[in-house]
Amino acid sequence: MKTNFILLISVFFFSSCTYDFNETKINSSTFTKKSLTLNQEKKSHFKTLSRKKSEEIRSLIYSLNTKHVVFIDPGHGGKDPGAVSSKGNYEKHITLRASKILQKSLSKYKNVKVYLSRYNDKYLYLRDRIKLAHKVKADLFLSIHADASKNKKAKGISIFSLSNIASDAEAKKLAKRENKSDFVGNMKLKNNDPLVVGNLIKIFQRETMNQSAEFAKFVLNDLREYSLYNRGHRFAGFAVLKSPQIPSILIELGFLTNNDDEKKLLDSKYLTNLCETISISIVKFLKIREN
Repeated sequence: MKTNFILLISVFFFSSCTYDFNETKINSSTFTKKSLTLNQEKKSHFKTLSRKKSEEIRSLIYSLNTKHVVFIDPGHGGKDPGAVSSKGNYEKHITLRASKILQKSLSKYKNVKVYLSRYNDKYLYLRDRIKLAHKVKADLFLSIHADASKNKKAKGISIFSLSNIASDAEAKKLAKRENKSDFVGNMKLKNNDPLVVGNLIKIFQRETMNQSAEFAKFVLNDLREYSLYNRGHRFAGFAVLKSPQIPSILIELGFLTNNDDEKKLLDSKYLTNLCETISISIVKFLKIREN
């Protein structure tokens, strides 16, 4: 009697397992179909965005009426590698590569001249980077970087503009890490009174900070428009952004400490897409300043 009972339970258990297995197969098939549908929708979405971007680029190519100079600063270089990923990828190489791609993206626009602070793997002081931008009479300054974090889940693009007060603790820490030297300013002012000069520089810098924040908004709007994941507009006291005359932003392209971001930063197609988006923002901002 005991044996029959055990046998009955075993058969029933086997029957239940068989039913669940079939149900799982059905659910798996449904899930696969849904995944395929989502992938097709995603591809269609990106094709639409690509067409839209191409149309916007065409509409902007001849939109600028006066000559403009854009200065791109690839972060780090030479003895300063910047962030280093667990796979041995250096920030200094990624920033240089991305800066050259951005230069190429901007080259298609009429009346835009682009200079880089460095064209190879060499070290530059922060103050020298700004001096070079002033030397070529830059209208815009973009400092290109790649981020790093102890939190490996941290990802996305960050846009920074100058502020005396950091927007968050992470931004403050990042600025402190990047600032190895500072810059006072090389403005040519006729008045030699230190108090007057100091106040004039503050006034100029405040206005420039406002323009930098406005420029950051242009970039963020286009990043969102073209589905490029970003962490928003943030503020910090980056020394390299302290020109009292040139609207300046710092772009963290992504996190080398995040596997997904690192793959993107090594992908030429992704960087080209990103740089084309940033170039659209640059031209639109320059156009607004013409009016």
